[in-house]
Amino acid sequence: MGEYPMAKEFDVVVVGGRCAGSPLAALLARAGLSVALVEQVRFPRDTPSTHTFQSAALTFLQRLGVLSAVRATGAPIVNHLDLRQGDFRARVPWPRLPGEVGGVLSVRRLLLDPILIEAALDAGAEVWMGAKVTALVRDRGRVAGVRVDSNGSAQVLEARLVVGADGRHSTVAKLAGSRRYNLTANERFMYWSFFAGADPGAEPAVILHRWSGNFVVAVPADSGLYLVLALPGLSELPRFRHTREESYLEYIRRCEPVARALARRGCRRVLLARGRLRQGWYAARGAAGDRAAVVPAGQDGLAHGSVQPPRRALQGADPATAGGCDSPLAGAWWMRPASAARRGGRPRRRGHPAKAPGPASALCPARDRGRPASSGRRR
Repeated sequence: MGEYPMAKEFDVVVVGGRCAGSPLAALLARAGLSVALVEQVRFPRDTPSTHTFQSAALTFLQRLGVLSAVRATGAPIVNHLDLRQGDFRARVPWPRLPGEVGGVLSVRRLLLDPILIEAALDAGAEVWMGAKVTALVRDRGRVAGVRVDSNGSAQVLEARLVVGADGRHSTVAKLAGSRRYNLTANERFMYWSFFAGADPGAEPAVILHRWSGNFVVAVPADSGLYLVLALPGLSELPRFRHTREESYLEYIRRCEPVARALARRGCRRVLLARGRLRQGWYAARGAAGDRAAVVPAGQDGLAHGSVQPPRRALQGADPATAGGCDSPLAGAWWMRPASAARRGGRPRRRGHPAKAPGPASALCPARDRGRPASSGRRR
């Protein structure tokens, strides 16, 4: 560690500032931990996403204190589901548990991610934007921080725990030797776009139609927009690659309620079709013995037709859900704030906690059940 004389010290460094990393940083900072949040891009910046959040995620956003800000984007809470599965079709209330605030909400990541990172800032996390992690710092065989490059200069951030919340191709996961398991190849790919002036009806519903090999999802979104996702089978990929825009529009209009909503006079598309073509499904965990954890934000987006990866990322970001897994956040004494240790708590021994945690898992209770549980420093 002596080769980094300018290192800064934190309890936790969270790498990735989107819908997994920012909420985690906010919650840990509110708990009294010193937190650095590192994000390699500067917001607002779009990212591939389904842009949909279901009832459990809305309750989490409310607990985080940002639901009002998200609603202020004009994103409505949709409480009905228009479901089609083969020949079966039904319109039903969106299922939710007692105390949940609503059904489904759709908001573009251009608007959502800045709200989430602002919550981390307000909680007291030190936020590094435009800072890329280039290496893990190790001390006696354990991860003890990260090296970041920002504005052409290098800085080391030391920490008792490093969390990789940096998405499908996590830099932290690669550097830590994180093991992927339960790998499943995707059977579908996804294209999405937003429309202005669509008519979702007087009482909008989430459209979830899957029939004869087709799969279309649609929901009202922020700013008066209408989000439509096409999830074709891989057999249609050559056609989409050849004529992406025409193929996307033809495909979503196979869905009768979507075609009706888009037929409204003056309806226009405000974003060319964007897509994700190859996305397998996997869970990941940090290398055994390292004080590094991996939040697999939205890894199962297409494997089983799921349209809720941002919700999974939010759930994975919540330390309160880690009680049933071997996450290093679950009951580790060395996660106490450094100030508490100085006030007479168990002394800190860098690299040697009193009881080493088990293999660092995703910060969610899924474990091995076949699914995983997205401007410079603040001064």
